[in-house]
Amino acid sequence: MALAAVCAPAWAQTAATAVEPTPADTVQQAKTIIAEINDGDNITVEMDDSMLDCILNPQVEESKKPHREAPQPKGKIVGYRVQIFADNNARNAKSEARMRERAVARSFPYSTYVTYASPYWRLRVGDFATREEAAKVADSIRKAFPKYAKEVRVVKDNVYIR
Repeated sequence: MALAAVCAPAWAQTAATAVEPTPADTVQQAKTIIAEINDGDNITVEMDDSMLDCILNPQVEESKKPHREAPQPKGKIVGYRVQIFADNNARNAKSEARMRERAVARSFPYSTYVTYASPYWRLRVGDFATREEAAKVADSIRKAFPKYAKEVRVVKDNVYIR
C-alpha cells in the first residue's frame, strides 16, 4: 500500500507530461521508493547502486553487462549422425542392427539410434552439429570395426541438442 502511494505521483507525473524520464531520474525515483519502504516498520530493502542501475537502466553497454552464455534451445536441429548399418532384409536386419548397436555402444560414448523406416532398418550414432565432428567419429568407428568400414558414412539427420 505504501509502495503504491510513493510510486503513484512519479507515475502520474510521467504519464501527464508524456516525456521519458532520464536514467538518473529513474534511479533517483527508485532510491526514493526504497527509502520510503525502509522507513516502514517491517520491510528493509538493500541493494547496490550498480545492481539498481542494471535493473532500472537496461540500455547499459554490452561490455558492462555480466557475461552469460546464450540459452541453448533444447530439442532437435538439423545436424549429422554416423550411419553404421542399413539393410532391408526382413529376416535378420533388425537383429543385425541391434547386435552392432551393442558392439558400438560398448566402445564409444555416443547415443545410438536403431530405426525402422520401411523397408530399412538403420543404426545411426551420435548427435553432431557439424559434418566435420561426425567425420572424425566415423573414422574412429572404421578403425575400431574394420568389418563395418564399407557401410560407415556420415548422414544428415535431425539431432538432439544438449
